[in-house]
Amino acid sequence: MNKEKFNHSIDNIDIPLEKLVAREKTAMLQAKKRKKMGRTTRHSLLIACGLCMTLLGSGFVSTGMAEALSNIPLIGPIYAKFSDIASDKIQQDQLTTEIEKQDSQNGLTMTVKEAVYDGGRLIVTVEYTGQKKLSLTEETVGINDLTINGQSVKPAIASTGQDAIDSKTIIEHHQLTLSNHNEYGDKIEVAVHGENLFGYKGKWNVAFPLEKVDGVIHEFYPKVKTKTTDKDYAITVDKVTFSPLSTRIDLTIDYPAKMDENDTWPWFEFAVVDDKGQVYDRLKLQAGMAGDYGHHMVLVLPPMDEMPHSFIIKPAEINNKGYREEIKELELVVPLNKEK
Repeated sequence: MNKEKFNHSIDNIDIPLEKLVAREKTAMLQAKKRKKMGRTTRHSLLIACGLCMTLLGSGFVSTGMAEALSNIPLIGPIYAKFSDIASDKIQQDQLTTEIEKQDSQNGLTMTVKEAVYDGGRLIVTVEYTGQKKLSLTEETVGINDLTINGQSVKPAIASTGQDAIDSKTIIEHHQLTLSNHNEYGDKIEVAVHGENLFGYKGKWNVAFPLEKVDGVIHEFYPKVKTKTTDKDYAITVDKVTFSPLSTRIDLTIDYPAKMDENDTWPWFEFAVVDDKGQVYDRLKLQAGMAGDYGHHMVLVLPPMDEMPHSFIIKPAEINNKGYREEIKELELVVPLNKEK
């Protein structure tokens, strides 16, 4: 399929965003009670902060994955369509590296189209083409795995999403926010593995080197903290990182130790407001966890050409009726005036 036809077919994908948001919130409430939330991409279904949600062939994907699929200029409209957190920046600055490496087995071809990496996020786009019809049903979709330097990755945020372009073509998008910025350095070896995919039997593997995209990285260590009057809960902003693919906020969440033991630790929902009043939530914010039990949380906003002077972080809880209730005691102003 040529690029023009490919992009035209992508324009016809319909994504029910309101349903996606509602479904993700419900799943997040359930997932917060998992002691050790899995953070692996060894599924062809959405995985975001340890959640697995079934992707429907109509383009039903999570908001996190939706944001992941919006990243690549070579494949154009699909990334804007799925609203990746860095979609505008990637397309504007042509940040991705064209890979075009493939592996063909038993009538199915896996082609890594392009990828981009900035030390904190990795995005990889894969195309599958088959000699016969490809299926996105759960029984036949198979499993896949993305590795860095030959090892499985334990990211803070990850998603894998798929959608059918036509009956014999499926596009797949991987996005990972790493647990720690620059933990793999400037040059990495990425590999996409697949097994028994879309009704085809076999194993596929495409490996390729990838260098960190050019761009300035700014790091701030504000170390500001707030806590509730009963001192049961506290939030510390450890680091804010501005990089080509995201604006990242690393938080430490403190809560009573017994919550680790009985698995009732809190998963707060966050909104972030900059000094100009711009609100980042829903599709403009991803949240994930590095490590276990939600002590090290990571918030990811879109990349910013102009850095704000401060952020306001607004944590909230979801009540038993599914509504967001802000926790004013834990609201936190984060000055960005001491770059390191």
